Amino acid sequence: MNEEDRKQDDNHEHTSANLPALRQTEELIPVVLPEKHQRFYDKLREKIESFIKEKGVNDTVASYILLAPDLFVLLARLMLDKRVSVPSKAIAGVAVAYFIAPLDFIPEVLVGGFGLLDDVILAVYALRRILVDVDETIVREHWNGQEDLLGVITKVIKSADDLVGKKIVKKLEETLFRKK
Repeated sequence: MNEEDRKQDDNHEHTSANLPALRQTEELIPVVLPEKHQRFYDKLREKIESFIKEKGVNDTVASYILLAPDLFVLLARLMLDKRVSVPSKAIAGVAVAYFIAPLDFIPEVLVGGFGLLDDVILAVYALRRILVDVDETIVREHWNGQEDLLGVITKVIKSADDLVGKKIVKKLEETLFRKK
């Protein structure tokens, strides 16, 4: 290696030390939803759509409520994906458990489909945290929603306070991140 090559190599090392480490893109492995889960997804979506029609829910709120099945399936798939780290699977598990829990901050039992708004917000906060650790392409691979996933996350986070109120958003963050 001549002097000029060494200088270029030293410069490369110096500049690359200031850059963030990039994850190698991993091979995408499609995950097929088991029939039992697909039936759950279809039933949940039907139930939400009939609630929206029955109650005359405005389009804006309806668009948030309709995210619930897609977010639930995405989180469940991430829990099963071998490429997802254990801490990220645990976060996904908390969000899935929150969806399933009969009583939460806005219980579906009492307020119907409106009770899914807090579930959607918690799911989005969980995904935001998961995306810190898991390659975005892996997360996108499991997304079945109509809208762009990152756009959905941004939209829900920006609207969270208006949808459920600041107190509930704070409680959701505490639930997910164990802040006090």
